Amino acid sequence: MKLVKMSIAAVVTALLAGCSGSMVVPVEEHASILSNAGEAKQALAQATSCCKGFNEFNYVALPEGDTLLAIDSKQPSYQFDEGMSYFAAYRLPTNTGNLAITLASQVSKTVLIPKVVMLDAQFKVTRVLGKSVFTYQPAHLLDNDRIEGKVFVDRSMPGNPAAETYMVVYAPADELSGSTTILHPAKAFARANHTVEPDIADPVIPHSPWGLVQIKTVDMAKGQGLEAVFKPEYSDKVAMSQAKPATAAVAATAATTAVVAAPSKPAPAMLSETETFYNSQIEKAVKAGDIDKAMQLVSEAERAGSTKAKSVFIDAVKRSQKN
Repeated sequence: MKLVKMSIAAVVTALLAGCSGSMVVPVEEHASILSNAGEAKQALAQATSCCKGFNEFNYVALPEGDTLLAIDSKQPSYQFDEGMSYFAAYRLPTNTGNLAITLASQVSKTVLIPKVVMLDAQFKVTRVLGKSVFTYQPAHLLDNDRIEGKVFVDRSMPGNPAAETYMVVYAPADELSGSTTILHPAKAFARANHTVEPDIADPVIPHSPWGLVQIKTVDMAKGQGLEAVFKPEYSDKVAMSQAKPATAAVAATAATTAVVAAPSKPAPAMLSETETFYNSQIEKAVKAGDIDKAMQLVSEAERAGSTKAKSVFIDAVKRSQKN
Protein backbone atom coordinates (compact mmCIF):
# COMPACT_ATOMS: atom_id res chain seq x y z
CA MET A 1 0.00 0.00 0.00
CA LYS A 2 1.38 3.39 -0.98
CA LEU A 3 0.79 6.52 1.06
CA VAL A 4 2.32 9.68 -0.32
CA LYS A 5 1.52 11.76 2.71
CA MET A 6 0.76 10.79 6.28
CA SER A 7 0.87 12.43 9.69
CA ILE A 8 4.37 12.60 11.15
CA ALA A 9 2.90 12.16 14.62
CA ALA A 10 1.09 9.01 13.55
CA VAL A 11 4.15 7.56 11.85
CA VAL A 12 6.56 8.39 14.66
CA THR A 13 4.24 7.15 17.38
CA ALA A 14 3.66 4.00 15.36
CA LEU A 15 7.32 3.26 14.94
CA LEU A 16 7.98 3.51 18.65
CA ALA A 17 5.35 0.84 19.17
CA GLY A 18 6.56 -1.34 16.28
CA CYS A 19 5.11 -2.32 12.92
CA SER A 20 1.68 -3.89 13.20
CA GLY A 21 0.93 -4.98 9.65
CA SER A 22 -2.71 -4.01 10.17
CA MET A 23 -5.13 -2.95 7.51
CA VAL A 24 -5.90 0.76 7.26
CA VAL A 25 -9.36 1.23 8.77
CA PRO A 26 -11.41 3.73 6.69
CA VAL A 27 -12.79 5.70 9.63
CA GLU A 28 -13.75 8.72 7.51
CA GLU A 29 -15.94 6.55 5.30
CA HIS A 30 -17.98 5.63 8.38
CA ALA A 31 -18.15 9.10 9.90
CA SER A 32 -21.94 8.93 10.29
CA ILE A 33 -21.58 5.99 12.68
CA LEU A 34 -18.86 7.64 14.77
CA SER A 35 -20.04 11.25 14.94
CA ASN A 36 -23.11 11.53 17.17
CA ALA A 37 -23.55 9.47 20.35
CA GLY A 38 -26.86 11.19 21.13
CA GLU A 39 -28.38 10.18 17.81
CA ALA A 40 -27.20 6.61 18.28
CA LYS A 41 -28.69 6.41 21.77
CA GLN A 42 -32.02 7.80 20.53
CA ALA A 43 -32.14 5.12 17.85
CA LEU A 44 -31.35 2.43 20.40
CA ALA A 45 -34.16 3.67 22.65
CA GLN A 46 -36.61 2.79 19.86
CA ALA A 47 -35.08 -0.64 19.15
CA THR A 48 -36.74 -3.93 20.05
CA SER A 49 -35.23 -7.32 20.73
CA CYS A 50 -34.78 -9.53 17.69
CA CYS A 51 -34.76 -12.80 19.52
CA LYS A 52 -35.60 -14.71 22.68
CA GLY A 53 -32.16 -16.23 23.12
CA PHE A 54 -28.71 -16.71 21.64
CA ASN A 55 -29.89 -19.78 19.75
CA GLU A 56 -32.08 -17.54 17.55
CA PHE A 57 -29.27 -15.21 16.44
CA ASN A 58 -28.25 -15.14 12.79
CA TYR A 59 -24.59 -16.19 12.93
CA VAL A 60 -22.35 -15.34 9.97
CA ALA A 61 -19.03 -17.06 9.29
CA LEU A 62 -16.01 -15.19 10.67
CA PRO A 63 -13.21 -15.46 8.09
CA GLU A 64 -9.52 -15.64 8.89
CA GLY A 65 -7.77 -12.33 8.35
CA ASP A 66 -9.34 -8.88 8.65
CA THR A 67 -13.04 -8.15 9.06
CA LEU A 68 -14.51 -4.66 9.39
CA LEU A 69 -17.66 -4.61 11.53
CA ALA A 70 -19.97 -1.58 11.44
CA ILE A 71 -22.47 -1.61 14.30
CA ASP A 72 -25.40 0.79 13.91
CA SER A 73 -29.20 0.68 13.60
CA LYS A 74 -28.90 -1.70 10.63
CA GLN A 75 -27.67 -4.41 12.99
CA PRO A 76 -30.12 -6.46 15.08
CA SER A 77 -30.67 -5.57 18.73
CA TYR A 78 -31.10 -7.78 21.77
CA GLN A 79 -31.97 -7.42 25.46
CA PHE A 80 -28.69 -8.42 27.10
CA ASP A 81 -28.36 -8.52 30.89
CA GLU A 82 -27.09 -4.90 30.89
CA GLY A 83 -29.91 -3.68 28.63
CA MET A 84 -30.75 -3.34 24.94
CA SER A 85 -27.79 -3.32 22.54
CA TYR A 86 -27.04 -3.65 18.87
CA PHE A 87 -24.83 -6.64 18.18
CA ALA A 88 -23.07 -8.83 15.62
CA ALA A 89 -22.95 -12.64 15.83
CA TYR A 90 -20.24 -14.81 14.29
CA ARG A 91 -19.55 -18.49 13.76
CA LEU A 92 -15.85 -19.15 14.36
CA PRO A 93 -13.65 -20.68 11.66
CA THR A 94 -13.54 -24.47 11.61
CA ASN A 95 -10.68 -26.90 10.98
CA THR A 96 -8.10 -24.59 12.55
CA GLY A 97 -5.67 -24.63 15.42
CA ASN A 98 -5.94 -22.25 18.35
CA LEU A 99 -7.34 -18.89 17.31
CA ALA A 100 -6.12 -15.40 18.23
CA ILE A 101 -8.88 -12.86 17.61
CA THR A 102 -8.05 -9.15 18.00
CA LEU A 103 -10.94 -6.69 18.20
CA ALA A 104 -10.21 -2.95 17.90
CA SER A 105 -13.07 -0.48 18.29
CA GLN A 106 -12.12 2.70 16.43
CA VAL A 107 -12.13 6.08 18.19
CA SER A 108 -13.41 9.18 16.40
CA LYS A 109 -15.95 11.67 17.75
CA THR A 110 -17.52 8.71 19.56
CA VAL A 111 -16.41 5.20 20.48
CA LEU A 112 -18.12 1.86 21.09
CA ILE A 113 -16.86 -0.01 24.16
CA PRO A 114 -16.97 -3.67 23.09
CA LYS A 115 -17.96 -6.71 25.04
CA VAL A 116 -17.64 -10.27 23.75
CA VAL A 117 -19.69 -13.35 24.59
CA MET A 118 -18.25 -16.73 23.63
CA LEU A 119 -20.67 -19.64 23.14
CA ASP A 120 -20.34 -23.38 22.68
CA ALA A 121 -22.03 -25.42 19.98
CA GLN A 122 -25.23 -25.57 22.06
CA PHE A 123 -25.30 -21.76 22.39
CA LYS A 124 -24.36 -21.88 26.06
CA VAL A 125 -22.10 -19.11 27.35
CA THR A 126 -18.52 -20.17 28.06
CA ARG A 127 -16.97 -16.73 28.64
CA VAL A 128 -17.84 -13.05 28.81
CA LEU A 129 -14.95 -10.68 28.07
CA GLY A 130 -15.18 -6.98 28.86
CA LYS A 131 -13.12 -4.44 30.77
CA SER A 132 -10.51 -6.98 31.83
CA VAL A 133 -9.61 -7.53 28.16
CA PHE A 134 -10.41 -4.28 26.31
CA THR A 135 -8.25 -1.21 26.95
CA TYR A 136 -7.48 2.08 25.24
CA GLN A 137 -4.53 2.03 22.85
CA PRO A 138 -3.23 5.33 21.39
CA ALA A 139 -2.74 5.75 17.66
CA HIS A 140 0.43 4.27 16.18
CA LEU A 141 1.65 3.58 12.68
CA LEU A 142 -1.42 2.90 10.51
CA ASP A 143 -3.63 2.19 13.53
CA ASN A 144 -6.07 4.78 14.90
CA ASP A 145 -6.84 5.44 18.54
CA ARG A 146 -8.85 2.41 19.59
CA ILE A 147 -10.27 0.27 22.36
CA GLU A 148 -8.54 -3.05 21.77
CA GLY A 149 -8.50 -6.54 23.20
CA LYS A 150 -7.46 -10.08 22.25
CA VAL A 151 -9.55 -13.21 22.58
CA PHE A 152 -7.77 -16.57 22.48
CA VAL A 153 -9.68 -19.73 21.59
CA ASP A 154 -7.93 -22.87 22.83
CA ARG A 155 -8.83 -25.91 20.75
CA SER A 156 -6.25 -28.23 22.24
CA MET A 157 -8.45 -29.34 25.13
CA PRO A 158 -11.71 -31.29 25.24
CA GLY A 159 -14.57 -29.61 27.00
CA ASN A 160 -15.21 -25.92 27.48
CA PRO A 161 -12.61 -24.01 25.38
CA ALA A 162 -12.51 -26.52 22.53
CA ALA A 163 -16.28 -26.37 22.23
CA GLU A 164 -16.37 -22.61 21.65
CA THR A 165 -18.16 -22.20 18.35
CA TYR A 166 -19.76 -18.74 18.31
CA MET A 167 -18.85 -15.16 19.22
CA VAL A 168 -21.18 -12.22 19.89
CA VAL A 169 -19.90 -8.62 19.88
CA TYR A 170 -21.96 -5.79 21.40
CA ALA A 171 -21.77 -2.50 23.33
CA PRO A 172 -23.11 -3.10 26.88
CA ALA A 173 -25.78 -0.61 27.91
CA ASP A 174 -24.09 0.11 31.24
CA GLU A 175 -21.13 1.69 29.40
CA LEU A 176 -23.16 4.15 27.33
CA SER A 177 -23.17 6.94 29.92
CA GLY A 178 -19.40 6.94 30.19
CA SER A 179 -16.51 8.39 28.20
CA THR A 180 -12.89 7.61 27.35
CA THR A 181 -10.01 10.12 27.49
CA ILE A 182 -7.53 9.67 24.64
CA LEU A 183 -4.03 11.03 24.06
CA HIS A 184 -3.98 14.38 22.24
CA PRO A 185 -2.15 14.07 18.88
CA ALA A 186 0.13 16.98 19.79
CA LYS A 187 1.24 15.15 22.93
CA ALA A 188 1.83 11.96 20.95
CA PHE A 189 4.05 13.92 18.56
CA ALA A 190 6.00 15.44 21.46
CA ARG A 191 6.55 12.08 23.12
CA ALA A 192 7.72 10.53 19.88
CA ASN A 193 10.24 13.34 19.35
CA HIS A 194 11.30 13.54 23.00
CA THR A 195 10.21 17.16 23.32
CA VAL A 196 8.15 18.96 25.93
CA GLU A 197 4.48 18.06 25.74
CA PRO A 198 2.13 21.01 25.17
CA ASP A 199 -0.14 22.08 28.00
CA ILE A 200 -3.34 21.02 26.29
CA ALA A 201 -6.30 18.97 27.43
CA ASP A 202 -6.71 15.43 26.11
CA PRO A 203 -9.92 14.80 24.14
CA VAL A 204 -12.79 13.15 26.02
CA ILE A 205 -14.74 10.79 23.75
CA PRO A 206 -18.35 9.84 24.62
CA HIS A 207 -19.37 6.19 24.47
CA SER A 208 -21.89 5.14 21.86
CA PRO A 209 -23.98 2.07 21.00
CA TRP A 210 -22.72 2.47 17.42
CA GLY A 211 -19.16 1.87 16.35
CA LEU A 212 -16.62 0.53 13.90
CA VAL A 213 -14.70 -2.57 14.99
CA GLN A 214 -11.73 -4.07 13.21
CA ILE A 215 -11.53 -7.84 13.80
CA LYS A 216 -8.35 -9.75 12.97
CA THR A 217 -8.60 -13.55 13.15
CA VAL A 218 -5.40 -15.63 13.07
CA ASP A 219 -5.05 -19.39 13.02
CA MET A 220 -2.12 -19.67 15.41
CA ALA A 221 -1.09 -23.04 14.01
CA LYS A 222 -0.21 -21.24 10.78
CA GLY A 223 1.64 -18.37 12.44
CA GLN A 224 5.35 -18.21 13.16
CA GLY A 225 6.04 -18.34 16.86
CA LEU A 226 2.47 -17.60 17.88
CA GLU A 227 1.83 -21.01 19.40
CA ALA A 228 4.93 -20.63 21.56
CA VAL A 229 3.55 -17.60 23.36
CA PHE A 230 -0.09 -18.68 23.44
CA LYS A 231 -1.77 -18.22 26.77
CA PRO A 232 -5.57 -18.58 26.95
CA GLU A 233 -7.45 -15.87 28.77
CA TYR A 234 -10.70 -16.50 30.58
CA SER A 235 -13.10 -14.10 32.20
CA ASP A 236 -13.60 -14.37 35.94
CA LYS A 237 -17.31 -13.83 35.52
CA VAL A 238 -20.00 -15.12 33.21
CA ALA A 239 -22.69 -12.47 33.45
CA MET A 240 -25.29 -13.98 31.16
CA SER A 241 -28.37 -15.56 32.68
CA GLN A 242 -28.93 -17.82 29.67
CA ALA A 243 -26.23 -20.36 30.63
CA LYS A 244 -24.15 -21.82 33.42
CA PRO A 245 -20.79 -20.14 34.15
CA ALA A 246 -17.60 -21.87 33.13
CA THR A 247 -15.99 -23.70 36.04
CA ALA A 248 -12.87 -22.37 37.72
CA ALA A 249 -11.28 -25.81 37.34
CA VAL A 250 -11.45 -25.61 33.55
CA ALA A 251 -9.92 -22.14 33.54
CA ALA A 252 -7.15 -23.23 35.87
CA THR A 253 -6.37 -26.27 33.75
CA ALA A 254 -6.24 -24.12 30.62
CA ALA A 255 -3.87 -21.66 32.25
CA THR A 256 -1.44 -24.42 33.20
CA THR A 257 -1.26 -25.62 29.60
CA ALA A 258 0.19 -22.33 28.37
CA VAL A 259 3.72 -22.54 26.98
CA VAL A 260 6.15 -19.76 27.84
CA ALA A 261 8.38 -18.60 24.99
CA ALA A 262 12.12 -18.75 25.48
CA PRO A 263 13.79 -15.33 25.67
CA SER A 264 15.17 -14.21 22.34
CA LYS A 265 18.88 -13.52 21.88
CA PRO A 266 19.89 -9.97 20.97
CA ALA A 267 20.88 -9.51 17.32
CA PRO A 268 24.62 -9.07 16.66
CA ALA A 269 25.91 -5.64 15.68
CA MET A 270 25.25 -4.81 12.03
CA LEU A 271 28.13 -4.13 9.65
CA SER A 272 28.42 -0.48 8.64
CA GLU A 273 28.05 -1.36 4.95
CA THR A 274 24.82 -3.24 5.66
CA GLU A 275 23.53 -0.38 7.80
CA THR A 276 24.20 2.06 4.96
CA PHE A 277 22.40 -0.17 2.47
CA TYR A 278 19.28 -0.45 4.63
CA ASN A 279 19.24 3.28 5.35
CA SER A 280 19.42 4.14 1.65
CA GLN A 281 16.61 1.72 0.82
CA ILE A 282 14.44 3.16 3.60
CA GLU A 283 14.98 6.72 2.34
CA LYS A 284 14.28 5.62 -1.23
CA ALA A 285 11.00 3.96 -0.21
CA VAL A 286 9.82 7.03 1.74
CA LYS A 287 10.72 9.32 -1.16
CA ALA A 288 8.67 7.11 -3.48
CA GLY A 289 5.73 7.33 -1.07
CA ASP A 290 5.86 3.61 -0.26
CA ILE A 291 5.59 3.95 3.53
CA ASP A 292 4.53 0.35 3.97
CA LYS A 293 7.73 -0.92 2.33
CA ALA A 294 9.83 1.53 4.34
CA MET A 295 8.36 0.28 7.60
CA GLN A 296 9.02 -3.32 6.62
CA LEU A 297 12.63 -2.39 5.89
CA VAL A 298 12.92 -0.75 9.32
CA SER A 299 11.60 -3.88 11.01
CA GLU A 300 13.93 -6.12 9.00
CA ALA A 301 16.95 -3.92 9.68
CA GLU A 302 16.32 -3.82 13.42
CA ARG A 303 15.99 -7.61 13.57
CA ALA A 304 19.39 -7.77 11.87
CA GLY A 305 20.95 -5.49 14.47
CA SER A 306 20.45 -1.96 13.13
CA THR A 307 20.37 0.89 15.64
CA LYS A 308 19.77 3.70 13.15
CA ALA A 309 16.99 2.48 10.85
CA LYS A 310 14.16 3.95 12.94
CA SER A 311 15.69 7.44 13.18
CA VAL A 312 16.53 7.39 9.44
CA PHE A 313 12.90 6.56 8.67
CA ILE A 314 11.57 9.32 10.93
CA ASP A 315 13.86 11.93 9.41
CA ALA A 316 12.89 10.82 5.90
CA VAL A 317 9.19 11.12 6.70
CA LYS A 318 9.70 14.60 8.17
CA ARG A 319 11.47 15.72 5.01
CA SER A 320 8.71 14.29 2.83
CA GLN A 321 6.14 16.37 4.71
CA LYS A 322 7.96 19.56 3.70
CA ASN A 323 7.79 18.81 -0.01
